[in-house]
Amino acid sequence: MRRVQSSTYRLGRLTISSSIDGVVVIYRGRKRVYYNFFKTNPLLKFRIPAFILSMLLVTGFVIAGASLWSSPDAGRTKDEELKAKLVQSDKTDYSAPDENAEVTIRIHRVKKGETIGQIAKDYGVSMDTICGNNTLMSYDMVSEGTILKIPSRDGIVCTVKKGQNIHSIARMYRIPVERILAQNSVRNSDFLAVGSDIFVPDAKPMDMVPGFLWPASTRAIASGYGWRHDPFTAAYDFHKGIDICNGYDWVRSTKFGKVTYAGWMGGYGYVVIVGHPGGWKSVYGHLSRIIVSEGQYVRQGQYLGKSGNTGYSSGPHLHFELIKDGVNTNPFSVLQ
Repeated sequence: MRRVQSSTYRLGRLTISSSIDGVVVIYRGRKRVYYNFFKTNPLLKFRIPAFILSMLLVTGFVIAGASLWSSPDAGRTKDEELKAKLVQSDKTDYSAPDENAEVTIRIHRVKKGETIGQIAKDYGVSMDTICGNNTLMSYDMVSEGTILKIPSRDGIVCTVKKGQNIHSIARMYRIPVERILAQNSVRNSDFLAVGSDIFVPDAKPMDMVPGFLWPASTRAIASGYGWRHDPFTAAYDFHKGIDICNGYDWVRSTKFGKVTYAGWMGGYGYVVIVGHPGGWKSVYGHLSRIIVSEGQYVRQGQYLGKSGNTGYSSGPHLHFELIKDGVNTNPFSVLQ
């Protein structure tokens, strides 16, 4: 009879039995028992003791144990247990932002390739907050080297102008007075020093929006986009824009861009065309006054002129078109 010397080692759920013939590894899971036998290489059995070999194997199992003995069912069970603990813990309960926390202003110098969206994500604020606190042309563009002032929470730092008080600022940004007072040390809400800074929580830019800004002061429509009867010829034709009942009021640029045309255009009267990034162009027709020049860059919301009744027009209004890569688009589908 051949005598076989063996040794057994236990590490929690793991049992290793080593002998000159090989190593038996047993792992007792919660629902299953996993068993493996590793035969010793005859060329090594006289050079490396079974104990050392088993320890090397144990080291390997510790490193690769998760993948060797884990099963999908066991993994899912652990995931469910972890989720249950988290959702039942008060650590995952909702807590409102601290309205009384002091607001700090961070300074950021824009690096090459950075976007407003990326910077906003890095600082944990919205794009509205970055655009509202800095003189930017658009949500889409920011130049390398630009210095940005970024509050520690969403909102806008408003510099008080002559005649303003807490109530007028609250009305302008549509934020309750109480919320503004909670964020600022104001002794007299009816009097604010001109030039002082007031933080308006969750305020958004007044004249900037992601996408395309409504170009007029009113939203009343005289004629929509699509097929219609021409007001002069009565012919059934396609209206490539929208006519907004804006009287002789100001017209503003729908988006940051470059004025590529400013002048007379026959039946459209006085016209301004602005080219925008991404292949977009906007057209403003029947203007009574133009205050921009060709080649000039304009920011979103900047005044281009005043609407009017020039050209073939049945009354004072703004004819507005949006064109993408040479194809007219229904403005209603993209305007804010």
